[in-house]
Amino acid sequence: MTGTGTDSASKGFILIVDDVAHNLQVLCNILGKKKYKIAVARNGKQALEMMEKITPDLILLDVMMPELDGFEVCQRLHSSPATRDIPVIFLTAKIETESVVKGFEIGAVDYVTKPFNAAELLARVHTHLELKHTREELIKKNKELIKAKKKLELAARTDPLTELSNRREILENIGKEKIRCERNHRPFTLLMGDLDDFKGYNDKHGHDCGDFLLVTVAKIMKSLVRKQDSVARWGGEEFLLLLPETDLEGGRTTAEKIRQAIAHHPFTYNDSPLTVTITFGVSMYGITCSRDIDECIKTVDLAMYKGKKKGKNCVVTARGKLKKKRK
Repeated sequence: MTGTGTDSASKGFILIVDDVAHNLQVLCNILGKKKYKIAVARNGKQALEMMEKITPDLILLDVMMPELDGFEVCQRLHSSPATRDIPVIFLTAKIETESVVKGFEIGAVDYVTKPFNAAELLARVHTHLELKHTREELIKKNKELIKAKKKLELAARTDPLTELSNRREILENIGKEKIRCERNHRPFTLLMGDLDDFKGYNDKHGHDCGDFLLVTVAKIMKSLVRKQDSVARWGGEEFLLLLPETDLEGGRTTAEKIRQAIAHHPFTYNDSPLTVTITFGVSMYGITCSRDIDECIKTVDLAMYKGKKKGKNCVVTARGKLKKKRK
């Protein structure tokens, strides 16, 4: 059996559970005048069955009922993730310390004694509905803050144009990979790629064309590497790739695969076909470069520029360790 208040825009939805019809009537009259939406159950079993279909904001629960008493009903509600956060106020004819403690231990938030004092009842109901509302708002705001924080953290590590990692992100990844490499003795390789004659596209077709090329090339690169690989926009038209557990030959093979994919991709901007190529340098940590990350990046950068001098659209592998300058 259920009943509702007279105002659809009620201040809260309350389930009343009591096996005495007179008590139900009194409570419905008191709460109905304040525009609360109301549902009623005549015993604990019926209340639990109703909870599978409705979600009240608060439950007024009689303690002394046949079959399932209020303590048992409250305990079951509190043990379920779907209902544990609904505040329960016990209705009782007398309050004994032992009963009060037991009620709070199993999840009740308050007690109201019979016969009911309307002002006291309404005050307690209002207080616990407000507390529930405040708690829900705090949870909502906290989730929003966590979501916003994650977005900010992602933005701080992501290139806004290509949605690739930025310098900060890939340098952190390289640092982590360096530690892993020195612990497990498994190599990693860096690729540095630079789009050939990129300035010419901007000068001839505008910077929107340049942005289009960067975004498209970024997608091609991401589609051709493994999940554990990192692809970053290093700056301008330069890209830096980190290939964990990859030797020099594996890095060269990956770079060549990307180079060919870009060279054969049908780039078209404003109905104008474009021929786009990229030059790669390849270097393996600790073999073709020193065990210093900055010098390792410098080595792969130099290898890439050797490719530029050779005629572009090629892959150049670094050979030998970078010699440190004498002080």
